[in-house]
Amino acid sequence: MRLLSMMGLCLALGLAEPAPAGEFGFDSLSQVIAAQHVGSVEDLLAVLPEDLRTHYSLVFSSRSLQDASFEHPRAVLFGSNAQLILTFNGDASQHGFEAVETMEFDARANRFIFREITFSRDKTQPAAQISGPNPARCAACHDHPARPIWDVPPAWPGVYGERYGAGLSTMELRGLRQFLAIQATHPRYRYLLGAAALADRDTYVSSARAAYNGVSVEPPNARLSAQLATFNVRSILAELASQPGFASHLNVLLASAGSSCGAVAEFYPPSLQPAIAADYKSYSRATAAADRNQSSAKTLRLGGRNPYSGWAPPAEFTELRYVAERALNVSTRHWTLAFERGSYDMSAPAGTLTLEQALFAWLARTDPELRTAAAYRTFNADDAYCQHLKRASRLSIGTWLETHPAFARAPDAPNDTAPGHHPPGSTPTLVQQCTACHSSDIAPALPFGDPATLTQRLLDGNYPHGRLLDEILFRLTPEAGAARMPRGVAIDAAEQRELEEYFMGLVQTR
Repeated sequence: MRLLSMMGLCLALGLAEPAPAGEFGFDSLSQVIAAQHVGSVEDLLAVLPEDLRTHYSLVFSSRSLQDASFEHPRAVLFGSNAQLILTFNGDASQHGFEAVETMEFDARANRFIFREITFSRDKTQPAAQISGPNPARCAACHDHPARPIWDVPPAWPGVYGERYGAGLSTMELRGLRQFLAIQATHPRYRYLLGAAALADRDTYVSSARAAYNGVSVEPPNARLSAQLATFNVRSILAELASQPGFASHLNVLLASAGSSCGAVAEFYPPSLQPAIAADYKSYSRATAAADRNQSSAKTLRLGGRNPYSGWAPPAEFTELRYVAERALNVSTRHWTLAFERGSYDMSAPAGTLTLEQALFAWLARTDPELRTAAAYRTFNADDAYCQHLKRASRLSIGTWLETHPAFARAPDAPNDTAPGHHPPGSTPTLVQQCTACHSSDIAPALPFGDPATLTQRLLDGNYPHGRLLDEILFRLTPEAGAARMPRGVAIDAAEQRELEEYFMGLVQTR
């Protein structure tokens, strides 16, 4: 069992936290833009507080709407608490050059809010145009409810310092030198404070002197991961708590979040245990396949290096996800911060608030015996803590089942229209995601929503891998790495095959 640290409990008990006095949030940013008549990205950077311009990461291979390169990376400014994040890039030829993307964590509602600030040179338009919260172009990648995409330790492919616990690679050093050569005089990057430290090995790895003095070094990428992972746990807990059956299933949710208390079926009334055990076995197989897919894609993005070398494999949240989906009807495909949104990797740096800590704190408010039982755990078959959770869970779930069905349809479970199960001649569900991106300015215009027009174009074009059909087929493979499609989904071999057959089938009808 992971220790339920007092820090974690305090964080969990204060899920609806007011913003500290004087904190620079999105409202402050909007006020500054209006008061200072900010008319460009450069103007905006000039009026940002030092805290934001001191804590940042640099992305040299971007998977967002903003392009990036080694010399002109995408800057991710997150300050000391990451409650407001701003991003921008630095070359006029890059997509997203005239925009600043923002992410704010609403500490009262425990949700992530994304916006885009675009700057126009058209004098008839407002200089700065601020989108509404979570517009469609943001939600296309960040999902509903919206969550950040920042990958998970121990690697952040495409970001300077991409390997946790290691210095910069030769490739990264070469690129960073190109960036630092222009940084001090660049119209935008010059506002970044302390950039030279990014080339210092001590920024990423503790020196012998630091280790001797007991100083722990956390690189920028890991610091941002820790903060986002804590916010993510708070967001997930708020989502779970909003469901009608949350209170009745709180004991099994806590046990399945990592308390080593046995199989999830044991927390249900005895009459249901065989059905739960069989249903969970099928569910866990699907999760294992998705996690393997995520790990393979991450390895490809790291040039074949094992992203989990020296680390434990992706954290196991299968039982917790099972209860959330089957009992509360909450989709969990968006819980991870990893790039592949269809995976379930929730790895996080040490010291981050965990779902177990947050759920424990929540339950302890109404169960006075819980803290005592946890304090005297024996971790054997007669563990009083586990027995306490099982008794309470069977009773509360039994009462719930008197007026509710035993199972909800799992939001992520296959159904008649899910990938691999669509009727013959119909369009695979995942094509809808292609349509959403390619029918807006998020991605190049392609008629995925119009099969007849798409059919006419598939055998045309001069793309890096041949015709449009050849390019699509390549982009569906793991070998495409960061360019793999559909964006933000870890498709498995069956889904890849289904999409390939769909596109090739269109060509055969010509």
